[in-house]
Amino acid sequence: MGRHDKKISDFFDRLNEQNKETPFASEEERQQAKQRLLQSILANAQPAAAKVRPLTWVYRIAGSAAAIALLCWGIHYCWLQPQPEKPLTLTWISTGIREQKRVMLPDSSVVTLNANSQLSFNSHFNKEDRIVTLHKGEAFFSIQPNTARPFRVLTDSITTTVLGTSFNVMKYAHNPAVKITVKTGKVSVGKAQQTFCNLLPADQVMIDSKSYHFTTRHEEGLGGDEWTSGRIVMREEPLSNILERLEMIYGVEFDKHSLSDDSLRTITFNAGMPLQNVLTIVEKISNVRFSKKDQQNKIRVYVK
Repeated sequence: MGRHDKKISDFFDRLNEQNKETPFASEEERQQAKQRLLQSILANAQPAAAKVRPLTWVYRIAGSAAAIALLCWGIHYCWLQPQPEKPLTLTWISTGIREQKRVMLPDSSVVTLNANSQLSFNSHFNKEDRIVTLHKGEAFFSIQPNTARPFRVLTDSITTTVLGTSFNVMKYAHNPAVKITVKTGKVSVGKAQQTFCNLLPADQVMIDSKSYHFTTRHEEGLGGDEWTSGRIVMREEPLSNILERLEMIYGVEFDKHSLSDDSLRTITFNAGMPLQNVLTIVEKISNVRFSKKDQQNKIRVYVK
């Protein structure tokens, strides 16, 4: 029996005790009266519905508007914040001993690498600039014109700048000499904002990347790309440079400690020629001799 049922029953019992005559005709009528009374009490006992204050909706709308405004401000702030730049990635092009490689760059320019050479460019190439770095060896470039983005080749501290042309760059490994030969177009050679010289077709410059001392020459038919067809031509170059070129092509090392004669030489040979045959030619045009290769693939140079 519930709490309300017990109180009603007690009420009716007291009512019967106080009245000598039962106020109900029967027990059934008594139970019906009790149920009606109980339903009435329970109906009146329900809490009144909370009155909605008119300002509640105003507060809710204002709160939503403020939240939306804050969200929009956050999006705008994040949008205006400088986004972290993606790290630059380098693309490397390399060749091995007696290997040549012809590669098309992202701007459709073509570079041909000679043996034992290495070149790189970053992910901004042809987007913000057109800059490549020749780390070692020799490369012949055929450049697509683009006046908005000049093409630049970095070699040590030397910069070669072109708009659209073809030229050759040779970087010697063990000395600061850089040799640049122009086949077509016009080339500017210098460092940073300083220009040392401008080269036209058949012009060549030999420049020291440390002292910046340079010498230029012009020879009809000079293009610098003879090696791409297998013909090696070195005109009026120090003997040490000729030996370095052989080191690059054949993957050997010359012990040049006793080399005192570094006068200029001119030599022409086929890149497919055996090294021993090339050394015989060098011996004929100079006063040096070569010993056989040792276990470290090193050849000793001595004066005869």
